[in-house]
Amino acid sequence: MRACWHITIVLLLGMLAAGCAKDRKCCQPCYPPYTVALECERVERQPLVADLSLLGNRSISPAARAYCNLTERDAQCLAAMNAPNARLLELEADALEAQPSGVHHAAAGGTTATALRLQAIHERNRNASAAVQLLLRIAGAEHAADSLRQQLTEIKQTLDDLKRLQIAGMELPLSGPQTEAQHFEVEHKLGELELTIDLLNEQLAMLLGQTLPPATRYWPDVNLQVNPALPPAEESQALAVVQRADLAALRVAANGDGRDSGNAARALLGTSAAGLGASGGCGILSLVHFRAAEEEAALRSEQLYGAAADRERSTRHEVAQAIATIEARLNQLALSQQRTEALKLHVDNLNRKAEASPVPSFEIRRAKLALLAAEQDLFHDVIEWKVAGVKLREAQGELAVECGYTDALSVFNCCY
Repeated sequence: MRACWHITIVLLLGMLAAGCAKDRKCCQPCYPPYTVALECERVERQPLVADLSLLGNRSISPAARAYCNLTERDAQCLAAMNAPNARLLELEADALEAQPSGVHHAAAGGTTATALRLQAIHERNRNASAAVQLLLRIAGAEHAADSLRQQLTEIKQTLDDLKRLQIAGMELPLSGPQTEAQHFEVEHKLGELELTIDLLNEQLAMLLGQTLPPATRYWPDVNLQVNPALPPAEESQALAVVQRADLAALRVAANGDGRDSGNAARALLGTSAAGLGASGGCGILSLVHFRAAEEEAALRSEQLYGAAADRERSTRHEVAQAIATIEARLNQLALSQQRTEALKLHVDNLNRKAEASPVPSFEIRRAKLALLAAEQDLFHDVIEWKVAGVKLREAQGELAVECGYTDALSVFNCCY
């Protein structure tokens, strides 16, 4: 009887598979597998030429965009709140704390959970830094787009003047086709920049856990006042050593006892370096000698103390590098500002000379284009200075703290 049931089931499965195959045949084309072996067909090297015959005279009409205001603070704290890795670490900590166990295991799980929560703060800090940097890049790109539009206006006016001179039969001081080519080049740069802005906005929306409405961008509401003061190096490093959550997590784990250190090492070291913390507490060694668990705990604690010392050194280096970058950016800003002021003075002098001349001054427009490019470079330097400041705050663990993620850090500073 049992064999009959088996036969019936096999027949039913065969009928279902045949029906599914029939449906697939009706709905999807069937392509034979590609099994032809590739052989070397020798050819001569030839020029590669794009075929633009189907492109025609494509009209270029940039899409209109709406803007949603976004401040640095909102970008920072929304990204910190929505850090995906942080949520996973905190859920793991919750699961450890919820496990029913004895007193010793509860203490071990509690220390590991604290280390995981500190690591979660570190992930929030990193996510916040990435979001603020993206917002600043958007600000730089939006300013560059405005600069290119102003350059287009100057070039179009130059083309109009050239046409008027040509109609009047006068000698042209500039090449019309070359000026028109310059116009298309700037248009091309503007189109590439518009794409960059859209991509940066999508990346930022993902970090914030948001979805932008169609044809909408974030407007970067950022503070662009340049403060020439340099952060004090020793104080900045001291703050980072106290405030970095990933460093605190390693210290918490290193101060655990017995099984505590093993669990924390597997939770923290296993994610930072392949193979570290991989072995469990029930291996062959523990079967041979009951002191194996204690020996493993001592090794884990040594690993964690070493990792904490390495992390502290790298943290100090990160802070030092960020401060050095801030100083370099300030020096570049000063040079860009002087260059811009010199070009402004040149434009003003040319305008005064042109007041007595009825002929359009193409030299003035060339000077204005140079000034616009210099102003764009100056703004770029401001953004790079701002980004360096954000990286310093990231190295100090400041971004997550500013958004209120301090509970686990408070426990650590009070108890360790």
